[in-house]
Amino acid sequence: MIIRIFLSSLVVGLFLGFASVGSVSALSSGDFETAQSIKKQSKIKKRAQRKAIVKRKIRVKRKAVKKTNVLKRKQTARLRSKKPVIGYQSNGKKVTRASLSMNSIKNARHAKLTSRGRMSVAKDTRRKTVRNFGKRVSYKYRPGTVVLSNYTRRLYYVVRPGKVISYPIATPRPDEVWSGSTKITKKKLNPDWYPTPAMREKNPDLPVKVVGGSAANPFGKRALYLGSSLYRIHGTNRPGSIGKSASAGCYRMRNGDIAKLWRKVKPGTPVVVLTRKKI
Repeated sequence: MIIRIFLSSLVVGLFLGFASVGSVSALSSGDFETAQSIKKQSKIKKRAQRKAIVKRKIRVKRKAVKKTNVLKRKQTARLRSKKPVIGYQSNGKKVTRASLSMNSIKNARHAKLTSRGRMSVAKDTRRKTVRNFGKRVSYKYRPGTVVLSNYTRRLYYVVRPGKVISYPIATPRPDEVWSGSTKITKKKLNPDWYPTPAMREKNPDLPVKVVGGSAANPFGKRALYLGSSLYRIHGTNRPGSIGKSASAGCYRMRNGDIAKLWRKVKPGTPVVVLTRKKI
């Protein structure tokens, strides 16, 4: 009897234990699913926040760009409507900001005054004149001709009709200018320089001879002898004088430029020296 009671109580205890374990396990699995859903929702929320921040930044940037473009358009419209006159060309035509590019505006700021007291866009006019002069030279003279212009202060080597190679030069001073046709009679590397009697009379301190290749030699590294005269096309030890009227009858070039011309010409190459604008 005692054994039966003991066994029945044991069975009841075991049944109650299994029931409690099952309820605990069911409860813990429900909590896990709840935690997972909360985590997922937080991730979705963070992603949405990041997207909102990116969209806000893009919106702000677009507004700034739009505002800048509007200001630029207003400024351009204002300039075009006002058209402030910043100078006059040599033909008397008005020069406005709207009609000029930025480079031309810079040139106009540094333009020179003409005799009438008006501004002329000197650099643009100069470039156009040099370019047009070179074209006329190319059609006037045969290929291989060297043309020296005292007007544009350029040396033109004619390649073919419509094309020349142009180099800046230093031309003779106004009292030493000459013109005519001649030819290259000799090419000399590192030529010696002998001052003429007229030069020595003006400046007695000049040496009788300056050895070729020295830094004090006004001929520089190369010289092209013109006919039987004392005139030369040569390099220089004063590159700052290029583009000016500075020599005593010869024509100076930068040492790099005369090295290029040296390879193109030979003895017998015709040379034409011009002093006027018209050819």
